[in-house]
Amino acid sequence: MIQLGVLLMAGGVAGALWRDYRKKQAYKSHAALPYANPEPQTSKLPPPTRVKVFDDVGELNHYQKISWYALAFAASGSWFYPPARLVSLPLLSYNTYHFFRTIRQSDKADQKSPVTLFESIGIAGSLATGSPFTASMLMVFSFGTRKLLLQAGNISNNIGFSQPFNPRYAKVWVMRDGAELETTVGNLREDDVIVLHAGDTIALEGKVLDGVGSVRQFSLRKQMKLIPKQEGDRVYPFTQLESGCLHVQAV
Repeated sequence: MIQLGVLLMAGGVAGALWRDYRKKQAYKSHAALPYANPEPQTSKLPPPTRVKVFDDVGELNHYQKISWYALAFAASGSWFYPPARLVSLPLLSYNTYHFFRTIRQSDKADQKSPVTLFESIGIAGSLATGSPFTASMLMVFSFGTRKLLLQAGNISNNIGFSQPFNPRYAKVWVMRDGAELETTVGNLREDDVIVLHAGDTIALEGKVLDGVGSVRQFSLRKQMKLIPKQEGDRVYPFTQLESGCLHVQAV
């Protein structure tokens, strides 16, 4: 049983390494793509050059989802069906790898803080003592608090706390019948394609269907960062399109 658990955890780490490899390959392949802009070619933006970047908002969204799945399986295994705990092990080892990677991408003061030390010891100790439920709870807390930090930073820097911002009533431009129309997020149709121009604040999570641009967003190093976006990438609420033009489908 112990050997099976170790094997499952090794599989989770292997999955994390494979994901990192695929992302590196994606950056290399994107760098060779021609410039594609939904707007007429009057822009002076240079062709996109993809560099290795850590998309703080996107990565934390991903890790938090994995943490919730791990917690669901760990809780089910503890309360109802013990074999379900095994399913949580590769998810936990996958997220443990990314937890320490997240720390490396964080502000130096946060790396040495007592909270980070507590999280590190707690997660490693819970896995070592065979307590996946406790490890899952710690990861939900860890990634959740960091995600809230990023959201607060994006609201402060891209919107401002003095300006009311309700995503449901935020104005967006959508492409309908070949023309751009202004509407609110609450009135979006399922098949609407949202058009983002430079300077627009993104009001909802979406997947880029076309276009190239750079999104301005808060990072774990407590400073603003530009993240390149193009077809297939995701954009997140409270971030801002710094340059370019994107066609986005809400998810």
